[in-house]
Amino acid sequence: MESKLPDVKDIALAIAENSAQGIVVMSENGHCLFANRAWTEVTGFTADDMNGKPVHDWVHHHHPDGRPFPIHECPIGCILGSSASVRNHRDLFFRKNGSPFHVSCSASPIIIDGVPVLKILEIRDVSAEVELDKRKDEFLAMLAHELRNPLAPISAAADLLLLGRLDGTGIHQCSKIIARQVGHMTGLINDLLDVSRVTQGLVELRKENQDIRTVIAEAIEQVRPFVDSRRHWIAVNTPPEAALVHGDRKRLVQVFANVLGNSAKYTPDGGEIEVSIETLPETVQIMIADNGIGMTPEMCQSAFDLFTQAERTSDRAQGGLGIGLALVRSLITLHDGTVTMHSEGSGTGTTVTVSLPKLAIGAGMALEERRHVSIAAARRPLNIMVVEDGRDAAQTLGMLLKEFGHAVWLEHDPYMALEAARGAVYDAFLIDVGLPGMDGMELARRIRLQPRHAQTLMIAVTGYGQTYDRQNAIAAGFDHYLIKPLNLRQLTDILDLAAAD
Repeated sequence: MESKLPDVKDIALAIAENSAQGIVVMSENGHCLFANRAWTEVTGFTADDMNGKPVHDWVHHHHPDGRPFPIHECPIGCILGSSASVRNHRDLFFRKNGSPFHVSCSASPIIIDGVPVLKILEIRDVSAEVELDKRKDEFLAMLAHELRNPLAPISAAADLLLLGRLDGTGIHQCSKIIARQVGHMTGLINDLLDVSRVTQGLVELRKENQDIRTVIAEAIEQVRPFVDSRRHWIAVNTPPEAALVHGDRKRLVQVFANVLGNSAKYTPDGGEIEVSIETLPETVQIMIADNGIGMTPEMCQSAFDLFTQAERTSDRAQGGLGIGLALVRSLITLHDGTVTMHSEGSGTGTTVTVSLPKLAIGAGMALEERRHVSIAAARRPLNIMVVEDGRDAAQTLGMLLKEFGHAVWLEHDPYMALEAARGAVYDAFLIDVGLPGMDGMELARRIRLQPRHAQTLMIAVTGYGQTYDRQNAIAAGFDHYLIKPLNLRQLTDILDLAAAD
């Protein structure tokens, strides 16, 4: 005997209550008649909570910037009482506790006898997707910036070599610059490839018994030039006995060099980094602590997620590609270990703790692209100040400008550049936006305040290529915004126009 099917209303209710999406049934004036379980879980509101005013006024009452958002401007509100639909609309809603969240929402009519009488609103919380998209955008912007930086001196050095006017010393300098910057780019690309291989499970570890003390020593040796350049002091506390783990030496050195480099990057000049190794009953614990800028608890929680980076500033000493710590966690996980990060907040320093399973003591280049440079000497020699903290980039750009007959002064420190601008008259400034201490935007504003340079040609030179970066630079007083590596023809055209005035 066939069992009788439930009433269609019961079926509809069961479907709604079991949906993973938040569902609200609204009257033609937007008031809530029904809210399912997922709606309550996502928003905190029940149907009873939302009595008295339209659903819009409960969850969609203002714009992200705080401006009121009347229902007649809302894409969903505009179609109430009509047969129109909205599909996959992205917006910002607000929970009962006032917290915002990103949604993808759709609204469809229920039509009886050809007349729309109800509207069904479905929402899906897409906050995680929006955050990931944001982090990807920030990552791509930073990647472009980081790749343009080494490209700038490489491009300038190649132009100098092709001009054919350098003596033996100049050729040697250019060759060293190219080799050094290619090495930097190779490191970036290798990190990217490593992340791809690790996330796809394509990395094969060559595990052997390792004394973590020697691993740490090798990692410190790798980062020593950078640490010394920041005048950091590193203290290492190691146990007298071997701290044995079973792991891939190359990958473990990579992990700790990455963590140490991160500590050095976010610790002001002259800071301290302490490395402590402790052998526990089951694990070897390595703690790397610094007295740097610190992190918020929220940032500590997400620091090892892919594409996560410190807040981006125009000073490239802050921020990063957002892949290094993700790679650290992936490699430590492959070694059956754990890694955590802790900070008490801004200015309190950061501690990274790595734990690895302990072993008992006694246990067993590319296609070459040729470019042709044929640009005439400048119409009139200009006095040009180049402000660039990257010494290779500054040197090669200065050499190029001198080849075209200009007088060039190089400054690596923005405060020294500002002081020099007070004491002499320059025809043009080429300023890197990402300067330490005082960024190029602020330097440009301060130079513009000097009467002698109120109308002087000012060119921003940067690896940041986003539209808002360009807008900010023009607002700061720059006349032109050039992306690294520089287009030499574009630069000389700009300077020739200045020379003709």
